[in-house]
Amino acid sequence: MPAHHATTPDPPRRRADAERSIARILDAAVDALAGDPEASMAQVARQAGVVRATIYVHFPTREALLEAVTHRAIAEVARVIDAAEPDRGPPAEALGRVVTETWRTLGRYHALVAVNTEQHGAEALRDRHASVLDKLHPLIERGQADGSFRSDVPVAWHLSMLLALMHAAGAELGAGRIGEADAGPALAATILGALA
Repeated sequence: MPAHHATTPDPPRRRADAERSIARILDAAVDALAGDPEASMAQVARQAGVVRATIYVHFPTREALLEAVTHRAIAEVARVIDAAEPDRGPPAEALGRVVTETWRTLGRYHALVAVNTEQHGAEALRDRHASVLDKLHPLIERGQADGSFRSDVPVAWHLSMLLALMHAAGAELGAGRIGEADAGPALAATILGALA
């Protein structure tokens, strides 16, 4: 009787291939949106160097693709906030550092920020950014406790204002009313001025 050799597919390799394909698609989506905020799935596929069907395997709709890109961008911003050490140094200095580093990272995602701002209301935007805002909550509290930041309004107000200003700065940049070199410093100065 001939020996039967069990053959099993290699799931870890397939999973790694799929993850690389997803990463390439998400990168392509960011680049395509930067050139055209209305970029289609076909444009993203061309940018990624894949057939459109490959995108649909991972992202059945354009909305699902935008959701995945947004999730990835927010996770990246959360890592940048951690790296900027919001608990180090005086609160105003720490917040200035966090805003500057976050804005630098968001440079790649300005078109995505504009798309999200256009498609979602204030409450939905706040929900999407909850993980990032939660990282800033202790910093704002610390600033209120030592008198660096206004304590006559709740922390939640400061965080909502910060988020709104970030999105407004992205919109102004996208509309060409402010240049990249000026946007970051203007944003940091406005946020710190509002909190002080």
